[in-house]
Amino acid sequence: MIPKDINASNATLKLMTKFIFDACSLIYLTKINLKEKLTKLGEVIVSQTVKNELIEAIDQFEDAKILNRNIENKKIRESSYKLKNFFTTKNLGQGEKDTIEISLKDGCILVTDDHKALNLALSIGLKPKTSEVILLDLLKKSVIDYESFIKSFEKLALIKVLKPEVVKFFYKKAKEIIKNNINNSTEEIK
Repeated sequence: MIPKDINASNATLKLMTKFIFDACSLIYLTKINLKEKLTKLGEVIVSQTVKNELIEAIDQFEDAKILNRNIENKKIRESSYKLKNFFTTKNLGQGEKDTIEISLKDGCILVTDDHKALNLALSIGLKPKTSEVILLDLLKKSVIDYESFIKSFEKLALIKVLKPEVVKFFYKKAKEIIKNNINNSTEEIK
């Protein structure tokens, strides 16, 4: 007989959201010390090309060492999807092409901060996320608190050189999430 809690955890694994990450997004989230929390949102997946990009300069960058440990420890999983190279666009690197193809064919949520990849993904019907949106997701799921969001977002805004109107937009969204979380908590108490 299988204990109920094992069945429940197996059901959770089957329902877990799958995120396919491009290298830039994982590097940004590593630099702001939030990559370790990504598994609280779902499964973190990369293509073979992206995996190679992440660890390419392992001797030069601490981020690459951290990401390599995560790959070895299976916190970041390499996709088993067999790529068919659907995209021939010259505007994207191989990592972006692979990530979009896996998202399309394997049902993963695309996470990229590459503007050209974002535009292509949107034009073919995908709903990609950026590092900023992942930060909002972490806040919404209460994986991080508002103070952690602000500190992390400030670091990310500097790394990505975000425009002031973009920063204002995400601060506003974060405040809305906090307000909704408080309202939902109040409703649960009643």
